[in-house]
Amino acid sequence: MSAKPAAVESPDAAPPEAEAAAVPARRPPGAEDIAAMMAAAEQRARSRDEEMEARRIRSRALLIQHALFGALWGGLGVATAAAAYILATGALGSAGTVLAAVVGALSFVFLIAAFRPTPSAMLASAAMKRVAGKSAAAAAELAGSEMLHSLAIAERVLDADPDARLITRTDGVVIYANSAYFDLARAAGVMGLAGLPPRIDRLFAQQGAEATKVFRLCRAAKSAAEATEIIYQQIGLEGGGARRRFEVTTRPIAEANDFVVWRLRELPVEEKEHDALAASFADYVRPVFALEKSGQIAWANAAFRKALGVSRQDLHHIDDVVLGESGDVVRALWRVDGAIVHADVRRRDADPIDAAFVSFRRGGVGEGFVCVEMSANEAPADPDAPAMSGDISEAPFGLAVIEGEIGRDARVVEANKTFAEVFDGVKKNTPLSRIMPAEAVEEIAAEIKRKSSSGGAPNVIDVSIGEGPAARTYGVYARPVRRRRGGYGVRRTFLYTVDVTDRKRMEQDHAQDQKLKAIGFIAGEVAHDFNNLLQVIQGNCEQLMLRHPAGDPAYQDLVLIRENAQRAANLTKQLLAYSRKQTLTRKVQSITDILLDFSRFLDRAVGEKVKLEFVNGRGLPNIKGDRNQLETAIMNLAVNARDAMAPGGGKLTIRTQHLAAAEIEATKISGLAAQDHVLIEVADTGPGVPAEIREKIFDPFFTTKEEGKGTGLGLSTVHGIIGQMGGAIRVENAPEGGAVFKIYLPAHDGGLDDEDESPAPAAPAASADYSGSGRILVVEDEDPVRAFVVATLERSGYEVTAAEDGVAALEILKADRDFDLIVSDVMMPEIDGPSLVERARNELGVGSSVIFMSGYAEAAVRDQMDRIEGVRYIQKPFPMSELGARVKDALFERANAKKSGA
Repeated sequence: MSAKPAAVESPDAAPPEAEAAAVPARRPPGAEDIAAMMAAAEQRARSRDEEMEARRIRSRALLIQHALFGALWGGLGVATAAAAYILATGALGSAGTVLAAVVGALSFVFLIAAFRPTPSAMLASAAMKRVAGKSAAAAAELAGSEMLHSLAIAERVLDADPDARLITRTDGVVIYANSAYFDLARAAGVMGLAGLPPRIDRLFAQQGAEATKVFRLCRAAKSAAEATEIIYQQIGLEGGGARRRFEVTTRPIAEANDFVVWRLRELPVEEKEHDALAASFADYVRPVFALEKSGQIAWANAAFRKALGVSRQDLHHIDDVVLGESGDVVRALWRVDGAIVHADVRRRDADPIDAAFVSFRRGGVGEGFVCVEMSANEAPADPDAPAMSGDISEAPFGLAVIEGEIGRDARVVEANKTFAEVFDGVKKNTPLSRIMPAEAVEEIAAEIKRKSSSGGAPNVIDVSIGEGPAARTYGVYARPVRRRRGGYGVRRTFLYTVDVTDRKRMEQDHAQDQKLKAIGFIAGEVAHDFNNLLQVIQGNCEQLMLRHPAGDPAYQDLVLIRENAQRAANLTKQLLAYSRKQTLTRKVQSITDILLDFSRFLDRAVGEKVKLEFVNGRGLPNIKGDRNQLETAIMNLAVNARDAMAPGGGKLTIRTQHLAAAEIEATKISGLAAQDHVLIEVADTGPGVPAEIREKIFDPFFTTKEEGKGTGLGLSTVHGIIGQMGGAIRVENAPEGGAVFKIYLPAHDGGLDDEDESPAPAAPAASADYSGSGRILVVEDEDPVRAFVVATLERSGYEVTAAEDGVAALEILKADRDFDLIVSDVMMPEIDGPSLVERARNELGVGSSVIFMSGYAEAAVRDQMDRIEGVRYIQKPFPMSELGARVKDALFERANAKKSGA
């Protein structure tokens, strides 16, 4: 048993009085004390377990030893008694005497073996005597000494083997490697820092084309199966190393399936010394080579190298021979079905030529190789025939040689890989009219005639291939091949194709964006003029309602006028939303919370026949925007989806998702910043959006509903709201049917401290008192609006002076600067409202408070108003009560400022 550590001695070791005297105040055990106590307890428990296990082993061994000794000595006693009886009585005669002598000799042998360390397998008691009383390590060392001696002999035998030998576990961990393997690893430069032998897959990891063979070998080793492969490897560090060839074999170890043995036998690289096949074809007059399934060339005869003009060091892979994609060539040749495979082959000092390949037999070990014969098709030189070099064959742009008259009998006689991929199915002598639309062929013919007559730079002809979202657009350039003067023959034309799909989409998106901006500008100007007209209608209607209160016969007519004027004002707000000139109150908020709070209103809006489903993404970032405007946009989309699924109803799904900056760049949507975005998808199960109207649905006043059932401003309003928030909206049709509107909103990186603290002013109470006193200058270029404002303020008790524009207002201020408040329009001829106030303050020293009014939204004129401090804003059309409240607040604030200044 181990002693207890001093740090965890029992508190009972000393009397309580002595302990109190030594330690005035014992603190409770800390974390380190508890850890030490637990460690000591664990050590004591481990020691007890080891001692009990040792006792149990000793008891068992002693019991077995005593039993064996008892049986041995009991047998000896019986045999001795029998021998003594026979000798004494002579019962068996001479035979008994002989038997007694034999028993005595055996007894003597047993006695000698019991007291000498003789390794006799016949006497179990003697064997137990050698092991009994010794430790487990000593017993194991004594029992395995002969085994270790045998292993040392086996190791010396393996080290003497010239082939590299390796013993690994099935998972590739190296258990043993002989000297030849160490030498090979050092030559390859893959020895570990600790001098340990590398795994087999690391030794053969430098040659990528051979990776498949190594993988098959490792897979066989893991399954405890036999496998053999021929592997080529560049071995050595100087000059790129030397190409060496190995036969690698793996086999499981009998009765030890967790271990496998590897053998790496080096083979000669020269073809004549490979095998019988390589030797037999080495001097064959026709080009023959051996092709492995990985594309490696195992060997090639002299005729093959001469046909290509290369040396053996230049031939490693089929890609060194075949132009373009070689995968299909290898797969076709590996079928060994006698089929002819055509491909263009490279030549060092000549142009590429067409060659025919035929595989005729298999050979080699493991997966082996196929023997392939090559036949080159040398065509007679044609001075007028344009040749396609190997670089052009692999060029990223399409190139084809056309023979014949474009628009009549033109056909493709040669094409590179890119052209063949663009126009799927093109073959030699394929008519041009079969692979291109008729309109494109006619445009190409017209372009050739134009270029032949007038010259100049070539014009591009756009050709669309495919339909729907998968359609691609290619720019086609035509260049006729000039013939020699007086030359005759078939006309030839070069056709170049370049993929311009992305450029065309960007141009279309830009054109659409410019169109919407232009319409938005017009809509904003129209909304401004309408607001001025509505200001006159609503203002005078309110004044008439004061003269004709409820109960008057004209009161109901005035109510109808006011309600329809308000509807018109709402339409102008939608126009301002589309033109992105409305006033937004931006706040940082969660899109999930917005949709959750808004869900009950949406559910009520879409009705009972439409099932509303929300799929909220995880880890969504916050957005910064106007909650009310975003809810308006989603409501408009939901109502449109409801109408599209009428009368049968359907399912409306609103899905949110976080898109990283890389995903946003991949969408190639113009106007979106390269940052994280939140995607809101509004998908329905209706008929979808037809392709012919998809680009028109965001135009103002465009609608597919019946007359009187829609204004055509719903989607245009959504487009303006999302655009003003810095996002974008797109529409597409889902594969399973229905329309999907995708809203992209920029994610907000900052916290809540970045919120705009510009809450909209609360609507004034209708019964509030707006009367007051003070001098007010009203500047408005629209006579009816100016008359309404002047009449309203005079009715409230103010002294009002009117000016028809900014020039007239400056003249008035030069003569009289003592105004408490200036109420001015923003947009006016000659001098606008902000410029008027700036000049009045800077040149005349006017210190009046200022209220700007305009038919534009505040956001549209905010830049101009920001030049002046302490201004207020009111948007037309405004009621009398709102004007009175703003004026009274401004004058009240001015009065307080004067008091505090005094």
